[in-house]
Amino acid sequence: MQMESISEITSEDYYNGCFDLQGINWENNLIYNQNISTRLTKSIYRQIRNSKYMNYQDLQWNKEKIKKEITPVRDDGKFFKFRHSKFGTNSSICHFQLRNLLASPTKNDIYYYAKDSIRHWSPITHESKPVYRLDINTHINTLYSLTASRNLIACGIGSGTYVVCNTNSPKNYKVNEIPRISQTDPQASTIDYTINYMKFIDNHTRNLELLIASNDYYCRMVDINTFKYTYNYRDINPINCASLKNDGKTLLVVGDSTKAKLLDITSNRIIHQINDHYDFLFSCEWSPNGNYFATGGQDMCVRIYDNRNIKQSLNVLPMNIASVRSMRFTDDNQYLAVAEQIDYVHIYDAANGLFLREQVIDFFADIAGISFTPGEGQGFYISTVDSEINSHQPIIPTILNNGVLMEFERYRYSRSESSWIF
Repeated sequence: MQMESISEITSEDYYNGCFDLQGINWENNLIYNQNISTRLTKSIYRQIRNSKYMNYQDLQWNKEKIKKEITPVRDDGKFFKFRHSKFGTNSSICHFQLRNLLASPTKNDIYYYAKDSIRHWSPITHESKPVYRLDINTHINTLYSLTASRNLIACGIGSGTYVVCNTNSPKNYKVNEIPRISQTDPQASTIDYTINYMKFIDNHTRNLELLIASNDYYCRMVDINTFKYTYNYRDINPINCASLKNDGKTLLVVGDSTKAKLLDITSNRIIHQINDHYDFLFSCEWSPNGNYFATGGQDMCVRIYDNRNIKQSLNVLPMNIASVRSMRFTDDNQYLAVAEQIDYVHIYDAANGLFLREQVIDFFADIAGISFTPGEGQGFYISTVDSEINSHQPIIPTILNNGVLMEFERYRYSRSESSWIF
């Protein structure tokens, strides 16, 4: 799809109806070229995208059965308003199932993956600059996971290699590898060490640690000061995501299985196993207050659980067309954001554990990552990539803009809770 060459969209551009989130002016009757020229409206283009997209699944399951479990959710939520879109970010993904490639450790520091480097975006100056170049420092230009906290960023690159970099001094970085099994082990040549997920945590040791979930069936914690491993758990399947409860003891893990597991890390004992999903799981999150946790996967739904009674899920939240790839809570427990693989991000009102109202942000691109800023989550960011280049389904009609970083701002309520403050 051809469109006007622009570098950014401001809130004025958007709310005056000049452009949408991706810089498209649908009133201009854009022309989509595929052997013949056809004039498209946004609704027709959406119909084409949705009809051609085929959600990837590892297991066979009954969609009609899941529909019977779905929790009705109102889609009239207005929680975040558009603020800015930056085009030409060169955002990229290296694995179609791994979409945690955006991090915002402060309200003024946004980090994302851009093909050969990790870049810093400033919401104040609207400028982007490289912080860590993968090709120069490591000679590896594939990145699978990204996280940031305080003045540190960490990324999983190559086969089980990860880098921790000090953003105040980018040349001050540490390259490490997750442990390897003995080469004499019969499985040595078949083990995949891809790091699927990473997150900085303040653990029971009271030191900043890095939580690592990887394809070699392990979830580990490493002390950032010493780079010594303080915890490891081995599952029977690759682990795709993990989340530590605010008690510093209860670990939630999901992976290439329909099961979600709760572990007591002090004893490394499985407390609970939940087997409600129908396909492999790629995302999980504890609410910051520790009352709820969420799991999401390739069965195109998120399940919400009350930690005080996990016999059955409180809510089953449906996606529109694709698998759940990443989730984030705001630090104040008010909102939960869920990213599908393409086109849709759902933001749920999670304040009272009800999750019965959502705001849907929709566009036309693969999603590389989502992130709230710390604290009350005043800022919310979405990183997208060109579907035609990065998607496992390149036949889907695509809008080419070489990556977009979208910024949203949280609405503030008046005291009466009946009106919005802009």
